[in-house]
Amino acid sequence: MGEVLRADWFDLADEDREADWAWMHSEFLPAVRAAQGVAWVGHYDIIAHPPRPYIEGAPAKQETTDPAIPTGWQNVVLSSGLSTDTFLGPNNEVDALYTANADRLGAWRNHRVCVFVEEKVVNGPEERVMPYGAGPPPAMQIGSFNADTTDHNEMLARWYRAERFPRIAVSRGIIRGRKMLSVTGWAKHGVLWEGTELGPDDYSFEPRFIEADRNEEWSGPHVLEYVTHAPGSPHAGRRVWPKV
Repeated sequence: MGEVLRADWFDLADEDREADWAWMHSEFLPAVRAAQGVAWVGHYDIIAHPPRPYIEGAPAKQETTDPAIPTGWQNVVLSSGLSTDTFLGPNNEVDALYTANADRLGAWRNHRVCVFVEEKVVNGPEERVMPYGAGPPPAMQIGSFNADTTDHNEMLARWYRAERFPRIAVSRGIIRGRKMLSVTGWAKHGVLWEGTELGPDDYSFEPRFIEADRNEEWSGPHVLEYVTHAPGSPHAGRRVWPKV
């Protein structure tokens, strides 16, 4: 088994953000990083999507409208564990820290959590910047979503192998890509694209994958036709802790 990733999405009130970040960065996240079984932790400031299509000329991106799914997106905390027991085992230290700090963590509005295991890892051209397991990347994009049917799950798996994974290997500024499956949380599928940076106008890695077109000539439907994303997914951001 590779790394197990816990993803926390949440919002913070504007007036509380500075104080909450200071507490997270000086106390809470270092404690999580020191917990048994945790390999690394990264906190990301997510870039808002502009009011235009996610991919020009492609089908519209579908997002869940289920009111039971929390809508947090402004912050993402990624925690890497050595196994699923790091986050789900009895009496694990990560659960204990979240419980002990429940009052402060009440400021995490619209909080959503998934725990993912890796299905596939593909190195990009910048892999040397941060070898696998070395820590949280300087920039990242995380997507979380479900396919519409069982047949679409298989189609999705074949599309990644036919089109997306080959492009990851040659895409500008990409360290690696991870395709993941969830153990807990609303989304069955997850992806994590790790990058060296996000430019001042970037809110997605997608333009880089379009640039990396290798004439794969995928014959199936566009992936956006049969997946439903979590609210606001995918989320791209820059690492704010540990400082880059």
